[in-house]
Amino acid sequence: MFIMGDPELVRLFGLLGIEGKEVEKPEDFIKVFNELIKQKSIGMIIIAMELSPNDIDFLLDFKINNRSPFVFHVPNIFEPNIDSADIFYNKIYDIIHKIII
Repeated sequence: MFIMGDPELVRLFGLLGIEGKEVEKPEDFIKVFNELIKQKSIGMIIIAMELSPNDIDFLLDFKINNRSPFVFHVPNIFEPNIDSADIFYNKIYDIIHKIII
């Protein structure tokens, strides 16, 4: 298991013994992610940072085409409507909604 993202959350997960990498500049996200997926010892990547729409599309494509590593995006815990903040669920829901209607 590995966490990448905002320094505060990477440090918090570090206190739980989970290794991580701080991503200070959002434009470095895909570069860091691509480095991590090459490491066969990582079975799960937790992403704890805001993502651009392009980054979300990139991750969704990765998740559709790859079974491993498992990728989970942690929503912003300070967001008022956290229960509806799962970007991947919302993206998939929108795609299905467009197909059905």
